[in-house]
Amino acid sequence: MKSIVIYPDNPKQFSVIEAFLEEMKIRFKSQEDIIISEEIKQSVLEGIKDAEEGRLISSEEVRKKAEALCSK
Repeated sequence: MKSIVIYPDNPKQFSVIEAFLEEMKIRFKSQEDIIISEEIKQSVLEGIKDAEEGRLISSEEVRKKAEALCSK
């Protein structure tokens, strides 16, 4: 079965679409958009770039660093 993703531009459009789907007895799922700050978005994008360029550390190394910080 195929799905359709709809992005209403405003609450009125959302309400009309939701009412239509309910009236037609079409199953749907709505979700809230997640709003993140530009600072967080840039941080995530930098992390993705680092990963793509191989600048990673192992979970073991992270654990060791965390233990060292916690033991101070």
